[in-house]
Amino acid sequence: MIDVVRGVLRVRKWPRKRGKPKSASQLFWIDWFKQANLLAKYADPMTQARSKELTAHTGMYPRDIILAAIRGRLYTWVDENGWRWYPVAAIQDISESLDVLAQTVGSMLIRYADRWKALDPGLEDEVLTLKGTPLIAQWRPPAGGGGGFTQEVLFGSPFTPDGSASFMDFDVEGYAQIQFDVKDLDFDASDKPVFRLSIDGGVTFKEGASDYTTGYVTPSADAWVDQNRIFTTFSNLTSGGAISCLFNNIGAGRCTYQLIASNSAAVAIWRGGMFNFDGPVTHIRLMTRDGAKLDDGTIRLVGIK
Repeated sequence: MIDVVRGVLRVRKWPRKRGKPKSASQLFWIDWFKQANLLAKYADPMTQARSKELTAHTGMYPRDIILAAIRGRLYTWVDENGWRWYPVAAIQDISESLDVLAQTVGSMLIRYADRWKALDPGLEDEVLTLKGTPLIAQWRPPAGGGGGFTQEVLFGSPFTPDGSASFMDFDVEGYAQIQFDVKDLDFDASDKPVFRLSIDGGVTFKEGASDYTTGYVTPSADAWVDQNRIFTTFSNLTSGGAISCLFNNIGAGRCTYQLIASNSAAVAIWRGGMFNFDGPVTHIRLMTRDGAKLDDGTIRLVGIK
């Protein structure tokens, strides 16, 4: 077969007859291309003129512009508010690219230090919470307000002091309420158990002179005072300390508490009050006032979210 293409003589074999399309996709695109070419051929004069202007002095044909418009890939535009509008085809292209990272309905993409990663959908009613170092979004049960509540025993509870330290720290981040029960608490020397709270992840614990406002009642006295910690007893103990303390609203705002402590009827005490700093509270420290070691006992924590 001999023919001339754009002034160039060409000698080639007669092309073989094209076989029938082998798939539904091929059939679809063959029909689409046929219909699109007919539409481009019989487009209105204004569209024809504009497509010729856009392809002048380029390697493109006017038909290419019209086909791109039909496919929804010709242009974007900016409205009077500066918002850029993209064609649906571009949105679909980006969506298929993101499918490389996540294909589960409800997934989100989170930027980690090294790359983007998918965060799978959480459970019903869970909320996104920033946690860790650096802060990374995670699904957590809501800290409070609306919906139902869940109660759980804190990881590791019950705890038993081993006599190696004068304090124990407990991570309570994400809870709305903590019930703190201590039974048969012993010390290696006479001392008083006290509480302090942290709002910075356990790095520091509040110890200002008026950080804790406390009202108390004992068999022989009552008062309302500001203190730098939460005292649990009037008298020093060496063994048998029992404490039950409920910390409320630790997830936000100002925390309050109610406490009953005793190792005998003579030294039983009720305390209650609020803390003069905003939460959320992240850690609770049980410690001794004068540095005696926590030697034995059982400590249980139950949290409400």
